[in-house]
Amino acid sequence: MNLSKLKVFYIKLRYAKVKFDKEIKILGKLPFFKIPQRGQVKFGRNVIINSDFSNSNTALTYRCKFVTGYDGVISVGENTMFNGVCVVAYDEVEIGRNCQIASSTMIADTNFHPVEPSERLRQVQGESFSKSSVKHAKIKIGDNVWIGWNCTILKGVEIGENSVVAAGSVVISGVYPANSILAGNPATVVKKI
Repeated sequence: MNLSKLKVFYIKLRYAKVKFDKEIKILGKLPFFKIPQRGQVKFGRNVIINSDFSNSNTALTYRCKFVTGYDGVISVGENTMFNGVCVVAYDEVEIGRNCQIASSTMIADTNFHPVEPSERLRQVQGESFSKSSVKHAKIKIGDNVWIGWNCTILKGVEIGENSVVAAGSVVISGVYPANSILAGNPATVVKKI
């Protein structure tokens, strides 16, 4: 049994809420999973989770992390590659097939904290606060999308298939058509493929 298969076996034993095909590959450090209550993470066939700081041909800065809220779902299509990426789903993050996601990218479908100052103060002080005051909305990334280094994809974003998100872009909101090149902060369509 090679090291990647051993890591996959360990994750199957350790994290019952992570569903994946036995053919996925885990390179380098084990990914981090935080999946409370009814959260789920599902990986398709031939997904590569790369946290290999020593042997990677890319400038990895973080190991891969997958975090859900109590009911959050992360689903990933086959042949997608993560390179030191963090994905957070309080609602749902759906990533298509044949995607490449570069190091230091954060994909999060939530604000994490309430916008209303008094609710946020209660949260920070460890007091009871309204969970519904924390906004979240599904993210959908189509098939064959390339997300460059150090991008941020936020709640409610939909990126059409065959698109490219340029390095350092911040995709705040909106639906972007297939075959687009997105760039900037906030990201806009700068070119059609």
